[in-house]
Amino acid sequence: MAQKGKKKEPTLGTEMRRFAGTVTGAAMLVLLLIFPLYITSQNYGNILRAKYKFFWLLVVIMAGICLIAGLAWVFMDRIEHHGEELRDFSAGIRRTGFKKLFASGEKGLLVFIIIALISTLTSEYLYESFWGNEGRYSGFFLLALYVIMYFLVSRFFRFKQWYLDAFLLAAALAGIFGITDYFRMDIMGYKVGVPLETADIFTSTFGNINTFTAFLGMYLAMAAGMFAVEKDWRRRLWYFIHLAVASVSLITSQSDNGYLAAAALFISLPFFLFDTRSGARRYLVILAVFFTSAAWVGWIDRIMPDTVIGLSGIGGVVTTLPGLPVLAAVLWIGAAAWYGVDRKRGAAGGGAAALSAPAASAQIAGKAAEATPAVSGDALGPWPRRIWKWAMILIAAAVVFLFIDANFLGHGDRYGALSSFLVFNDDWGTMRGFVWRITFEDYLNKFTPWQRVFGYGPDTFGIITTTFNKMEMHYATGQIYDSAHNAYIHYFATIGPIGLAGYLVFIIGTLRAMARNWKKNPCLLALYAAVLAYSAQALVNIDLPIATPFMWAFAAIGMAGVRQLGQLKEK
Repeated sequence: MAQKGKKKEPTLGTEMRRFAGTVTGAAMLVLLLIFPLYITSQNYGNILRAKYKFFWLLVVIMAGICLIAGLAWVFMDRIEHHGEELRDFSAGIRRTGFKKLFASGEKGLLVFIIIALISTLTSEYLYESFWGNEGRYSGFFLLALYVIMYFLVSRFFRFKQWYLDAFLLAAALAGIFGITDYFRMDIMGYKVGVPLETADIFTSTFGNINTFTAFLGMYLAMAAGMFAVEKDWRRRLWYFIHLAVASVSLITSQSDNGYLAAAALFISLPFFLFDTRSGARRYLVILAVFFTSAAWVGWIDRIMPDTVIGLSGIGGVVTTLPGLPVLAAVLWIGAAAWYGVDRKRGAAGGGAAALSAPAASAQIAGKAAEATPAVSGDALGPWPRRIWKWAMILIAAAVVFLFIDANFLGHGDRYGALSSFLVFNDDWGTMRGFVWRITFEDYLNKFTPWQRVFGYGPDTFGIITTTFNKMEMHYATGQIYDSAHNAYIHYFATIGPIGLAGYLVFIIGTLRAMARNWKKNPCLLALYAAVLAYSAQALVNIDLPIATPFMWAFAAIGMAGVRQLGQLKEK
């Protein structure tokens, strides 16, 4: 007879899940801490291949170990329990049903990868579609690895806040490395013998500045999100330092796509933070840090023009804005004054949106039912968020009007320097307008009916342009484009509109799930912000196995957190 009160031994399935959680945790630690800094040789010539190989080996090893563990579980269950646990597992899946087995965004992900498979198998370039060797190694093989990583991590990963801290540490080192490159220090000697005009567009451990900025956008979003919700002052100082490093490194990275990521971050945060005084106050600090960083970089550019690379485009506009130092000072003074008032009112300690590190970890592990209660008097009510929402709607409407006026009504000249951003033509966005135009022309006029549905094949964009537009590209740009320089248009052409729709459903569904549950674990806000920031800059950038794995990892970690909270809502 069993002793009364004896703890029940864990089942084989429970042990397998724990083991898979350990494996996925180790893989995510390697990805978040080591992968950002990984580079193999003293130059950038092989960085894409090196990062790609690192990532696919990591995921294959993780998936292989989990598969072996799963097969071992099936074997041991048959030996010890005559397959009872496997039958219970299968019955549980049948009871749950497909509708509840996958979140709404995950159903879109399944559509995405199935369409990508069909596109690969039916492409005229099967080998190239599978491996992506004629593009940026983003063929079906890599897409499948993203999906495998997502499902393994979202199902088995056990979240701890220090995983995000590990990412921030690695990102800070990469960011500081990038800042030194802005000063042309080349401390690692990667640019020896490289012409200056070429050397300036490669930086840190990421290579091309556009790829680096895609990563830095996630770094800034993660730092800002964690700073906004952290209650413990020591950890908040840690996140404040990262916020400053991320701001300076993003601004000095030279690429305009970083400002799309920053804009998405700054526009979205008030919808979460403006329900409390402490949240709104920290938002002012986030803005103050960013604009102070911009003012500092602008000042450095003026006093050391022969030492630094210098900025042009949006970066040049932002860092030379008249009154920028005054704006930064006003934000600091406003945040400090608000803090002083709240301190007197006894509301400066944080609100419902703030959790200390132990509380957050306990929260996502299911050890606490509710977040830290809101401090009395800290609430702002619904009006600040409503005002912000309508302000953003009005600004969006104004931008649409300006775009229509500049492009369809022929009044582009009246906007002066802004016309280069408002008037859409072949030259727009460093010839992105040209690439996007020929993409849709090829889709409408050159693709077969089947290709209009399923695309030309994953990562075959370079084949499309060299097949249909080689001479036009040569005369217009003098180069070959193997990417649309817009992740969504790229997917539209290579895996078709249905595949793109599935991808968008996945991104939107993931963001929605994290947004719904961030108050139960505020770390989800930082993960939400990172995925959103990457998705925003992808409007003018390309997916690469150098930066894109982080977006997929953050989406998976966020959904793992939502599932661990037991708050996954299906519709």
